[in-house]
Amino acid sequence: MTPADRSARAAHRIAFLLAKHGDELARHIRRMVRDDDSAQDILQDTMIRAHRALSRLAAGSNERAWLYRIATNTSLNHLRSQTREREALRRHAAERETAVAPHADGRQERDEARRAELWAHVARLPARQRLALTLRLADELDYEEIARRLGGTAATARANVYQATRKLRLRVREP
Repeated sequence: MTPADRSARAAHRIAFLLAKHGDELARHIRRMVRDDDSAQDILQDTMIRAHRALSRLAAGSNERAWLYRIATNTSLNHLRSQTREREALRRHAAERETAVAPHADGRQERDEARRAELWAHVARLPARQRLALTLRLADELDYEEIARRLGGTAATARANVYQATRKLRLRVREP
């Protein structure tokens, strides 16, 4: 069997497993992360990880339990990452607040309050959108590099940045 045949066979097997267990895995992930957008991303990541590890799955193994373990680990990694990101954003906002020098007219305080409000809204975005937006704006990365870091395509990175900015525009209005 050629490598292409093995790859095609693995892709068919993963597609079968997704068709068979995808809905219940999606519900399981959704219950863990409590966010539909993140749950869809995590389900996709779960299936990619399963595809990569399929050759290590012993014949006769409980595929459902195996997929649940991958989904659970991926969800837990996401939650840990999300907690670290929120804490970093909170620390950043706190540092910015203490670094503000007062102005007589209060303009700088209002600007800082708006920045803190914006970062609070960014922290509430779905993880992929938040990461893509941060990598694009704060780190000034192009979409190809964002895709490489997040494990997707440039089109997906562009879509995540677009969705994040669209949500922020709806939430944050100029006074």
